[in-house]
Amino acid sequence: MKLLIALAAAGALALAAATTAGGTTIETNWSERIDYSNGEGFMRLYVRRIELTQSTWKAAVGLRNSSNIYVQLTAALERPNANLPFTYWGGPGVWWSQYVRGGTWWPGAGTVLTRSERARFVRPAYPKRLAPGKSWFGTFSGALGKVPKDKLLRIGFGKVVLPGNVRVGTGLVPRTLLLSTTHQFKLPRRLR
Repeated sequence: MKLLIALAAAGALALAAATTAGGTTIETNWSERIDYSNGEGFMRLYVRRIELTQSTWKAAVGLRNSSNIYVQLTAALERPNANLPFTYWGGPGVWWSQYVRGGTWWPGAGTVLTRSERARFVRPAYPKRLAPGKSWFGTFSGALGKVPKDKLLRIGFGKVVLPGNVRVGTGLVPRTLLLSTTHQFKLPRRLR
């Protein structure tokens, strides 16, 4: 019986990270719900699998607008803190977090920044708007050259712009929500 359980576990592990001649495929089957800040619905993110070679990555992805409102999808450089000079690509790609010392008034402290490597190809074209109840499925792919080998990585989708505005300081700005998976992965050792 123990042998049967060990064989089943080994088989499941082999399916989860199948090695091909040119790289590795991670069968993720991630499905994540990200609620809209206006309470009018949510976006469902899908990552079915991630294919990795020594120099490239490719993710089979999708998203679904689970609401009764149209939403706008954007991809652009993001600057999360106007007081700091750090930016990252807030669009389809591989995202990760990095701790940076300084950048705060507290002695010895630091801040956590989002870093990213932009997808070179998005197929089919990424939508600019998504109607209520509609979905988009496709692939993001790109190079691994600048992706760190020892960090937890996630798949970034970009930003949703929701109807209406929110007050920030003395002005109004569009209500937005950044989209990336909460599930994470590391590059397999043999690809590092």
